[in-house]
Amino acid sequence: MRIKLWSNTVATIVLLVMLVTLPLLSACGGEETAPTIPTTPAEVEETAEFDIVRDAVAAYLADTAGNMKASDLNMMIAEDNAPYIVSLRSAEDYAKGHIPGAVNIKFSELNTLPEDEEILVYCYTGQSASMAAATMGVLGYDVQNLLHGMSSWSTDSNVYVSRFNPETSQGDYAVETTANTATETYDFLELDNTTSSDADEIIEAAAKTVSPKYITAADLNMKIAEGEDITIVSVRSAEHYAAGHIPGAINIGLSSLAENLDKLDPDAPVYVYCYTGHSAAQATALLNMLGYDAYSLKYGMCGWTSDESANMGKCFDATTAHGYEAEK
Repeated sequence: MRIKLWSNTVATIVLLVMLVTLPLLSACGGEETAPTIPTTPAEVEETAEFDIVRDAVAAYLADTAGNMKASDLNMMIAEDNAPYIVSLRSAEDYAKGHIPGAVNIKFSELNTLPEDEEILVYCYTGQSASMAAATMGVLGYDVQNLLHGMSSWSTDSNVYVSRFNPETSQGDYAVETTANTATETYDFLELDNTTSSDADEIIEAAAKTVSPKYITAADLNMKIAEGEDITIVSVRSAEHYAAGHIPGAINIGLSSLAENLDKLDPDAPVYVYCYTGHSAAQATALLNMLGYDAYSLKYGMCGWTSDESANMGKCFDATTAHGYEAEK
């Protein structure tokens, strides 16, 4: 009788232990869980600003909306199903011609846009709008960037104003195929953008630090030649990085940016590039939110070299531009 009672007691204890420890085991191993952003004042108080912003960046990268083609936007406008369209171009160029229905605002005014609508942002070539889309995406907006901006929408030079031109925008700088590995790791930056203990306000304060920052291929090539202390990041695919990359560049995919921040020297400027500048512009905005002094390479690898084995032939082609309506 005693043996049976002891057996039942042990079984009960084992069951209780399993109920308590199983959630802990699932949290410590097995499937990875998505980053959670602290929400209560107590959680925020115990979490550094950097970590809160990094988790918001990681959440955005896990579910980014990407770019919209001009043909798709034109169809939506024709079907009276257009998103809220925002031009980030100058007021002067907006007056020369803009996408029908678009409003014109400054980059610094992005947080004034409606939160309950789909938003489409565009600029001249897609890079500034990509920075805007990433910044707004982290803030929770449902936003997309117009691929290649006004360059893709219009064929009228008086309307698109500025676009990628291989004759004037493309260099022929050195390309290497030897992989560069980041062997050193660095501490993260300490953000101090606000005294608030509200996670949303901390993320918004980080977003307000973002403004379009670029470097031309000529200037980056000079910095490399002069041996400046810099970090160059390719966010292109590993396959295309291996086919040819900017000398000294390390390869970090855009989707894994938040997990590889310890590879970036917080005391040195970071120059990011991709194919045409869109993905790199997103990465640049996100890094700026995290306190890094980051810049997007203008026109990406297409601005660096005309060698299609390195730029993958992904450069903007003016013959693919549309002659869609622009209103004044």
